[in-house]
Amino acid sequence: MKMSLPARRLFACLVLMAGASPRTSSAEITPEAQAVVDRYLGAVGGRAAWAGEASMRVKGSLSAFGLSGSVEQWTERPDRSATVTVIGPFTLREGMDKDRAWRVDQNGKRAMLDGKDLEDARSSTWFGNEQWLALDQGGGRVSLAGREQDSLGAYQVLEIVPPVGRSRQVWFSERTGLIDRELTRRDNRTVTSRQSDYRLAAGRTRPHRTQIEVEGMPLNTATLVIDSVWVGVPIEPAVFAAPRSEVADWRFLRGKGPAKLSFTYSLRHVWVRASVNGLPPADFLLDTGASVTVIDSAYAAAHRIKAEGKLQAAGAGAAGGAALGRIDSLRVVGPDGDGVALAGQNVAVLSLSPYLAPFFFREVSGVLGYDFISRFVLEVDFDRSLLVLHDPGTFVYAGAGKSVPLTLAGNIPVVKARIDDQYEGEFRLDIGSGSTVDLHGPFVARHGLQQKAAVRHQVQGGGFGGSFATTVTRMKKMEIGPFSWTEPMILFSGATSGGLASEDFAGNIGNHILERFKVTFDYERRVVHLEPGARFGQRDYFTSAGVRLGKIDGRVLALEVLPGSPAAQAGIKVVDQIVAVDGKPVESYTIDQLSEMFEHGPEGRKHTFEVLRLKSGGESVAVGNGSKLPAEGWKKKKFKIALREML
Repeated sequence: MKMSLPARRLFACLVLMAGASPRTSSAEITPEAQAVVDRYLGAVGGRAAWAGEASMRVKGSLSAFGLSGSVEQWTERPDRSATVTVIGPFTLREGMDKDRAWRVDQNGKRAMLDGKDLEDARSSTWFGNEQWLALDQGGGRVSLAGREQDSLGAYQVLEIVPPVGRSRQVWFSERTGLIDRELTRRDNRTVTSRQSDYRLAAGRTRPHRTQIEVEGMPLNTATLVIDSVWVGVPIEPAVFAAPRSEVADWRFLRGKGPAKLSFTYSLRHVWVRASVNGLPPADFLLDTGASVTVIDSAYAAAHRIKAEGKLQAAGAGAAGGAALGRIDSLRVVGPDGDGVALAGQNVAVLSLSPYLAPFFFREVSGVLGYDFISRFVLEVDFDRSLLVLHDPGTFVYAGAGKSVPLTLAGNIPVVKARIDDQYEGEFRLDIGSGSTVDLHGPFVARHGLQQKAAVRHQVQGGGFGGSFATTVTRMKKMEIGPFSWTEPMILFSGATSGGLASEDFAGNIGNHILERFKVTFDYERRVVHLEPGARFGQRDYFTSAGVRLGKIDGRVLALEVLPGSPAAQAGIKVVDQIVAVDGKPVESYTIDQLSEMFEHGPEGRKHTFEVLRLKSGGESVAVGNGSKLPAEGWKKKKFKIALREML
């Protein structure tokens, strides 16, 4: 399950529109662009007024997600900025101090930025300080991109390229010479900042209203109204400097660490037991791909956990509804009482179980994401089904593994990896995914991989936000750091939005790969330690039956049957209700036993399915995954499936 909450990115855009992939440029401006810039400077008060803003402080009110809040920002040319954003229960801080950037999450955890996040911060600060208006364009490039027109007027559009980061398109009104909007690409989405209500303040004509729109996420539209502006004011250096990294909201239940907790490894997902607000422990997923900790909305409602606002969060292949919430306590406990406790956590509230429970045969109460994981050095021992949570302040790695550098991108760990000795890129390490390697659509298209795949199958992928088509194939080789293996099973994501349609990253690496190792995530030191385990030499396996089961309303159904598979050839159809396998009631099997049976069973082994099928003319009702669930009028059938390697 892949999910990320775009709220932080949106907050960052409220005052400083964020950049994206790295690009260097030499300072220059074309004559046509210079004319547009000169007119703009004249319209806002002249170059002298701009030059007098070596430092500035701005305060404003914010409305977003059905909530109200505030933004306060400080800038100092050429390369300093700091912002505090408050919305509902969340307070977020971030800053750029010359070549160092940082952020503090909604629960007070500081992170120093690197990788693409650092590039974004540098770009945002460059634009926020209007460096493109300097006589040398602040090291960037400015050119005329063309002319646009809409129902409100005509615009001269400049392409502005910072020294680091992707360009922005800035639209200048032909009627007033003022900026009407700015467009920038945030990975696979366009963010539009619309500026209006220009008034004189602190010596310049300024927009007092900015509306931020995220493509495909109308619920995330935010409006900032400027209340106060101060220019040329002295700002203490401490405002821009990274705060201390310690956060005192957690403790080991046994007084000292590390904490050791056994976990359940089911359908290649890591399940732990967590207690929220002193309630009995419930099933939570551990997910390095989740940028925040999440509480299922039904669980929250049943236990009176207040949810505020309404926004859209990006899932694996789409965006779904979310809210903001706060819990008093979170305890993650093993069977013997060992564990950790966190106090006063701000979380996201999402509808999880309707998407996930049918495939796991169990309810999902929540997801432990970045703001839980980042407080510890997290060791995941797949062979022993053991989590070890270390204190980052005292941790020293003493294992036999190899260390691979990582960066954090939107709170998600990223490493470099390579496929077939030639397809290299940055991959997110996603313990919330049971997949092998999901290559993102833009990466697949860029390298023409669909056309190069020999044997392949179309399957349904999915997660929070919905489902999408995926192509499964095998390639020759996979490498992460010093480790490599042959015949990896690779998935080409068909998602057109969400995390698996990312343009910034090559793909996601899930537990079907990570389970080869004992994996130790050290976010503070930006390294992941990989120690080969018992599964290291295993060959990636694909279904040998070709049927995907799900449990809905207490009935086990065939939710997907792959064309040409043994299940399809035997006659199994989508939404057949499975009542028995090999003469035993299907309820007597766990989902992991069924999965093992149909994925690891030897070639040629036969299994008998007893099913109930809707009679001709019977009524049906819509269920998840786009299928139909028979309501009445069943007839019994029996099918024999002979397992066959399909990939």
